[in-house]
Amino acid sequence: MKNCWKLAGISCAALAAGLSPTGAFAQDDANAVRDENIIIVTAQFREQDIQDTPIAISAMSSEMLQDKGVGDIAGAANLAPNVQLSSGAGNFGGMAAIFIRGVGQSDPHFAVEPGVGMYIDDVYYGVLTGSIFELMDVDRVEVLRGPQGTLSGKNSIGGSVKLFSTRPGPDADAFLEVGYGSRNTMLGRAATNVTLTDNLYARVSVGAKRSDGYVDRLDYGCVSGDFSNGIGRTEIDCKIGEQGGQNVLGGRVALLWEPAPSVENTIIADVTRDRSQNPATRLLTSNPLWTGGRDYMTDPESYTNYEDYISRPTGGSSAGNLYSLSDVTPVDSWGISNNLVIDLSDAITLTSITAFRASDTTFNSTLESSPASILDQAWNLEHEQFTQELRISGIVGDILDWTIGGYYYDASGTSGGRVTLSGGLAEGGGGLDLDILFRDPVETTSKSAFVHTVWHPAEGLNLTGAVRYTDDRKSFTFNRYDLDGSPHPTLGSLTDFTGVYEGDRFDYRFAVDYEWVPELMTYAQVATGYKGGGVNPRPFIDTQVVPYDPEELISYEAGFKSRFADGRITLNGAFFYSEYTNFQATLLRCDDISPFPGFPCTQSTNVGDAEIKGAELELFAEPVDGLTFDGSLGYLDFEYTAVDPATGITLDMTNVYTPEWTAAGGVQYELGLPGTGTLTPRLDVSYRSSVEGDAVNLPISSLPGRAVLGASMKWESEDRDWQAQLSVSNLTDKYYLNSTGVRPNAPYFTAVGVVAPPRTVMFTVRRKFD
Repeated sequence: MKNCWKLAGISCAALAAGLSPTGAFAQDDANAVRDENIIIVTAQFREQDIQDTPIAISAMSSEMLQDKGVGDIAGAANLAPNVQLSSGAGNFGGMAAIFIRGVGQSDPHFAVEPGVGMYIDDVYYGVLTGSIFELMDVDRVEVLRGPQGTLSGKNSIGGSVKLFSTRPGPDADAFLEVGYGSRNTMLGRAATNVTLTDNLYARVSVGAKRSDGYVDRLDYGCVSGDFSNGIGRTEIDCKIGEQGGQNVLGGRVALLWEPAPSVENTIIADVTRDRSQNPATRLLTSNPLWTGGRDYMTDPESYTNYEDYISRPTGGSSAGNLYSLSDVTPVDSWGISNNLVIDLSDAITLTSITAFRASDTTFNSTLESSPASILDQAWNLEHEQFTQELRISGIVGDILDWTIGGYYYDASGTSGGRVTLSGGLAEGGGGLDLDILFRDPVETTSKSAFVHTVWHPAEGLNLTGAVRYTDDRKSFTFNRYDLDGSPHPTLGSLTDFTGVYEGDRFDYRFAVDYEWVPELMTYAQVATGYKGGGVNPRPFIDTQVVPYDPEELISYEAGFKSRFADGRITLNGAFFYSEYTNFQATLLRCDDISPFPGFPCTQSTNVGDAEIKGAELELFAEPVDGLTFDGSLGYLDFEYTAVDPATGITLDMTNVYTPEWTAAGGVQYELGLPGTGTLTPRLDVSYRSSVEGDAVNLPISSLPGRAVLGASMKWESEDRDWQAQLSVSNLTDKYYLNSTGVRPNAPYFTAVGVVAPPRTVMFTVRRKFD
């Protein structure tokens, strides 16, 4: 039976990146690697060489990720052009803001659909919480750019990020890796296959990582001598804690059962326990309305702040009663899936993917990273999802490949917690003291059916036609309580207050591709996608319980894929133009649906329409044995064509986390060491032009462009069983921000930046076992 997910290598040239010019492999072996080792992908429900697939895909093998020092899915995704994955978005724990070609979602609330689909082992993840996945036992990562409306298990209007774990098999394929680095970073990973019977194989993988934080939390009173708003540490160090540290533990067990030559059944169970510290933040602006004349700003480009995680309610039944917020972001998640593939005949295959996932995430978000307690939020997100995908694929001679299928998604979640808003800040001096308990259940169902066909009317010519129908339903229930559990005296109208969204949608894809010569293929396509609508999930009052419509995208794309110079050079490119309608964004001010200007607001809504134009290039080259270059370049032009004036967005603004330029590149050279193995130095660079952190673009929320360098040195034994690697990320120790969380309008006038890690040195040792 065919192995649908087998990875032989990164491309005809890519695995040759590790070949020594002095004898690690003979030249004939190097040519064999270039000729035979390719990535097999199934983006169109059938096995294809990535170079023959008429879709913009970036694929990275585990070897490439290890060479680049990439340890999580954020680092992997950002290697692709026109992709921006920012961790700790909006100062919300381990959440991810994922954007591809200017389309995505930075809101971590599970009631708001992600614009980029996240998949692990073909299972769709319906929430962004805990999305900065550590790469524990990864086989490859794929980034599919552009709308996946007819291809992915759940609509992904911007694209998809897919992680595939190493499959079980009869060989041990085992490894043990340990490492130590900056800030007392310690990591350990291990995996092995176990043959249980002659047709039943297991793979067990475990991983752990912990590190100290890199931003110090200081006591304001101790540093300044002003003890009116600090704990007054005078005899000891002013440091009271840290931010940015990691503490992650995960495990995975996979069983592959082959009861017959025509049947493969893979069961996967995984669990993750994350007790990492809260995001590393720094206050970007100070407002005299809430500082009381104090200066809560630490030195520019310093890795410090005055966050004490003490909330100071000034209103409601708890006025004057301080409470503590956690300094960690606990995430507990687990899941189980079953991937069953049956060859019903030589021409027809049945695939069933069944999965259940659950997660429990607690995170805090403070508005000002200081003792001021303007707006403190403690959130708990509980989420469960069940998914079922069923496909039947077949071929009709040499003329047609076809797939028909259906997909079902059922999720339930509850967001609960506490929000404390200090009073006296509203415009006009009205003031508003709020201390709220909330608990909001959300129920979501999505059903879809799809047909995908690829016709082969002539040699080298393929015509693709696909359509998908989706029906969505979401139910939202809102509750706002006082601290004693009674309906809130100001917001009590939101008690068992329900909003419902229902909608359906047809998506399509039509494409043509032609292989001019074995080394060159071109393609053109038109494809659509959408992100479901809903009801504003964070109302402070019943007038803010308002619906929003689905956002829709139609994308026109042309591209080429080439491999030449005897397989030593791979060059792929794409050009695209997209029409984006009913664009969804999160607004931090919504006076038109609030009782008075400056009333608290976090509103998900449609803000307008846009056009997106762009281009992409990806290169891999091995000009001589042992010397390799890899790179990507993306250009993006996002322009609003219509906006709702009430949102505060104007036509000259752009989408959040949408850089005009993205680039990544690396070079390495493998040197043969007679009798001892090989030594491979490597240098990497990644670049992103400026991005906006808020839908209403303002200087305080804008992040400047930045280029970041990385370097590594890897030794590998002659038999390839032992590896030792010294790697450095952020080689020049550049200070920059990954994202911002802002409230730039009255009554707050504040912004917080999520600080990227400083220079980090890591030494790892890895032992492989056959």
